[in-house]
Amino acid sequence: MTTNRPAPGQTGLGTASSLRMALRVVNTVLDREASGRTGFNVSRLAGEVGIERSKASRTTQDLCDKGFLERLDDATLRAGDAFFATAASLHPGLLRRSRPLLRRMAVAHGAGARLSVRDGVQVRLLRAEAAAGFAQEWQGRASLVTPCWCTGAGRALLLDHTAEEIAVLLDDYELIGVGGPDAAHSAEELVAANDRDRVRGIVAAHGEFEHGVAEYAVPVRDPDGRIRAAVSVVGREQDLLPHERAIRTDLAAAAAALADAVGGHDTPR
Repeated sequence: MTTNRPAPGQTGLGTASSLRMALRVVNTVLDREASGRTGFNVSRLAGEVGIERSKASRTTQDLCDKGFLERLDDATLRAGDAFFATAASLHPGLLRRSRPLLRRMAVAHGAGARLSVRDGVQVRLLRAEAAAGFAQEWQGRASLVTPCWCTGAGRALLLDHTAEEIAVLLDDYELIGVGGPDAAHSAEELVAANDRDRVRGIVAAHGEFEHGVAEYAVPVRDPDGRIRAAVSVVGREQDLLPHERAIRTDLAAAAAALADAVGGHDTPR
C-alpha cells in the first residue's frame, strides 16, 4: 500500500498541492501582519485558510522549520527571515547599490535609512542602515512588514495611484486603530496626504506610524517611470524636521542613482 507521507529527509512541501497550500498559509500570515492586528495562531489560521487544524499545524511547523514562518511566545505566527531573504533575492542589483547610499544618508542625518518595496497593502523592508546610537526600536529588520497607508515609504510607493485605485486597494482593510496618531483613517485621507506631498516632491509622514517619529520618503522609478521601490529616512521628528530640505535632496539623489537597478520586475497591484 502506498502513502503520501514524505520520505525521510523530505518535507511536506514536495508536491504542487502542498506548495500551493504553503503559499496560501504564508500569504495569510503576511496579510494579518500587515493589517497591524494580532497575528493568527494555528487554530485561527486554519479557520481563515479553510483547512483542518491538523493540516494547518503540519504546514506551519514545516514552514517554521525552514524559517519561512516564526512562532512567537504567544503562539502567534509571523513571516520569517527565510521568506524575506527569498524575496530580497529578487532585487540583487537594487540591494547591492542601495547599501552605500543608505549608509551615507543614515550617518549624515543621524537616523535610519531604508529601502522598501510594496506587495499589495504591505510594505516590505529590503535593507536598513542606521547611524551609530540610533534608537534600536526604529532601526527595523530586513524582514519588517508594515501597512502602506501609515508609513512614509508606503505612501511614496502609492504616489502614482489614483483615488479610485487606492479605494480599491484598501477596500477590505480597517485603517482605524492602525499606526500612529496622524495616520490616515480612510482612503480619502490617504489620497489627500499624497496630493499634498506630491506637490512638495517628498512624502513627509509625521506621527503616521508612531508618535514622535518622522519618515521622509521618495519613490524609486525604473527607466520607464514606474515606481518600483522607495527610499526613506526615519527618526525622531524633532531631530529631522530642521533638516528636511537636505533630507529631500539626499533622497532624490539616492532614488536617481537606483533608477537603473529596478527594471524588469512586475509592478505590484
